[in-house]
Amino acid sequence: MSGFDVRLADARRSRALIFFGTLTVALLLIAGLLITRTLSGTVSSAAADDSAPHRGAGAAIMAEAAVEESFTLEDMVMAEHAVFADCFDCPVLTAAEVTVRPGQTFASVLADAGASRVDAARAIAALDPIYPARSLRAGQRLNVFFERSPIQQASASDESEITLTGISFRPDSERTITVARSNDGRYRTREAVMTLEREIVRARGEISSNFYSAALNAGATDRIVNDMALVLGHSVDFRTIRYGDTFDIVFERYTNRSGEVIRTGRILYMTFNGRGRPLEYFRFEAPDGDIGYYTGEGESAARLLMKMPINGARISSGFGMRFHPIRRTNRPHNGTDFAAPTGTPIYAAGNGTIERADWFGSFGNYIRIRHANGYQTVYAHLNGFARGIRAGTRVTQGQTIGYVGTTGASTGPHLHYEVHLNGRPLNPMSLDLPTGRRLESNELNLFRTERDRIIALRDQAPAAISEAEPALVAQRRDGRNVSGSSTSATP
Repeated sequence: MSGFDVRLADARRSRALIFFGTLTVALLLIAGLLITRTLSGTVSSAAADDSAPHRGAGAAIMAEAAVEESFTLEDMVMAEHAVFADCFDCPVLTAAEVTVRPGQTFASVLADAGASRVDAARAIAALDPIYPARSLRAGQRLNVFFERSPIQQASASDESEITLTGISFRPDSERTITVARSNDGRYRTREAVMTLEREIVRARGEISSNFYSAALNAGATDRIVNDMALVLGHSVDFRTIRYGDTFDIVFERYTNRSGEVIRTGRILYMTFNGRGRPLEYFRFEAPDGDIGYYTGEGESAARLLMKMPINGARISSGFGMRFHPIRRTNRPHNGTDFAAPTGTPIYAAGNGTIERADWFGSFGNYIRIRHANGYQTVYAHLNGFARGIRAGTRVTQGQTIGYVGTTGASTGPHLHYEVHLNGRPLNPMSLDLPTGRRLESNELNLFRTERDRIIALRDQAPAAISEAEPALVAQRRDGRNVSGSSTSATP
């Protein structure tokens, strides 16, 4: 009998089959798991890659712009939100855009948006070195960001558990400010400033309807027209402007890296050729820091008082005897009435000190200013006073002191303007006052050098708007857009 044991061989064969079968199943399971993880990782990577451009775009642009120190408006918008959108450890769950209402403070704005008193105080304190809370103005728009922890979300009705994550806003067209809460609970402020390119441009043309429209069509802006009108207002009665009068303005303009015009700067040169002798003025800063506009011979454009302390108005009632529309009697009218829309700015006619700024009987809201050489000016029926205007305040020529209204005994919105000399009323439109300053000796030599430099800039300056471009659209003070073809009143 041989030593081969059939039963023992069968047992060994069975154990081997079981072992290899088990090993095969295990290998298949491991392979399946690896394949599943690989596919899942690929999908996650693809999803991450797909979402990364969107999630990191703001940070990428912010980094690039920080290197170049130049921002477009689109960059600014994306950058101001990147601080919060890229914060993975403190995700923003809610965001709200709020507009500051008249009379609101920074603290009340944040409180109304849902921030706790403590968070609001800490955020404002962090913001103060860059943008003091008192600088906030009505109409400013803020983006306010909040978050809740998972525990806080369960009790969403408790507003005190909302955490103020950050604030972002643009105080002007060139800056974006962000306040972000860090992991340690502190708030930190960042300021992004747009780098602008300065260029000198020239706007000149001929008046066909009114000065305002013609200047806009030539490439000027609402601000440039207003600034020019303040200078010319000493010598020009804008009621006399007529078809064919010409003008020439050389001014600064600032653009971003995309060539978009962000704002305008100073007027360097202006001419106006209408009735009477042509007027030509150059900007000059004297050694004592005084800035003004002077003729080519160094005589100041400014006079002691302006004839018209308002732009965009028409004379509705002149100086002298008239039939009073309310009292229905003939009586002296000791001033000139300028009809203009409610809210139109009113300027101080000259440097001086405010003697009175309050309600004064039939004059309604009333301002009286004392000037040099015994002159006084009066402004009546105002809708309201400008910020800081009160008795005892020093004002400068051209400074906004109030706004057109129809308070007191008035039949419609207008400015009642009076000029007095030693208590005697004068006709504002017939005043012939001396100029404020005439440059002499060393000042005159410096001025001539600056005058020649400006003339060279003028002759090389490109047109502010090409013939192929459409008429410029400007924004009025009331927020409405007006095109260069507007028929608004002459400034």
